[in-house]
Amino acid sequence: MLVAALGVVGCGGEGGPSPADGPTLAARQGADGVQVFAVSGLPSMTFSASELVAKPGTIRVDFSVPTGSAPHNFVIPRIPDAHTRIVSAGSSQSVTFTVTQPGDYQIVCTIHANMTATLKIT
Repeated sequence: MLVAALGVVGCGGEGGPSPADGPTLAARQGADGVQVFAVSGLPSMTFSASELVAKPGTIRVDFSVPTGSAPHNFVIPRIPDAHTRIVSAGSSQSVTFTVTQPGDYQIVCTIHANMTATLKIT
């Protein structure tokens, strides 16, 4: 139930976030202790996960947009280095950044105002 109450929503309207459809993802350990997530921007105007859970440290997000989707980006406004360019359908981009403070960080697609998720640093 907690997952359903967190952040990924479709685009449209002026209202706040709606209940999320995507799963919660825990980071997997990559090379050199980097925490890695694979996230997609979907044709349904949602992220493939509603919540990403990691520990303080270096994080890499491998962001992709499947064929048939509108373009999307992955941006964490409170973390200046945590953003991709606009990624077209059938393309991908990785972004690596460091987070030192625990807390919840909103993830957005700047093209689609209500397309959000949460990075939870525990």
